[in-house]
Amino acid sequence: MVTTVYWDACVFHALLGPEPDRVKGCLMIEKQAREGSALIYTSAVTLTECVWLKGKERIAKNHEDAIQKYFMHKFIRLINCDRVIAEQARMLVWHFGLKPKDAIHVASALSQQVDVMHSYDNADIVKFNGQIGSPPLKIENPPNPPDPLKAATVAS
Repeated sequence: MVTTVYWDACVFHALLGPEPDRVKGCLMIEKQAREGSALIYTSAVTLTECVWLKGKERIAKNHEDAIQKYFMHKFIRLINCDRVIAEQARMLVWHFGLKPKDAIHVASALSQQVDVMHSYDNADIVKFNGQIGSPPLKIENPPNPPDPLKAATVAS
């Protein structure tokens, strides 16, 4: 069975940045996707948004080729922001107070009925875990991989 995951732009930023405290969890999901046990969805808006997020340092322009190639992987599926997604996003802005780009991400995830949406935006997106959609969309931070040193200590 293939797990479907939606990645908010901040997850790609954590991976491509990279953000040392977050990159391992992102790489774990990416590895599953490369092996075919996961499929990563994201909005086409992410292609622009991933290079500069509020409160984070912008990814340098000299990384353009690498970023462009990365998003061409078959395990990443882009979702266009069409009229249906944009209108649903507008409803999410009104009903939940989501910011417009966040609402586009949530509406995009809902459009694909993904198993889980990953985001590091706890204050604006993750707090709505299980509250949006039917069935309710699971929204959480990407999982942290187990620490092999801690696992070895516990097993001893």
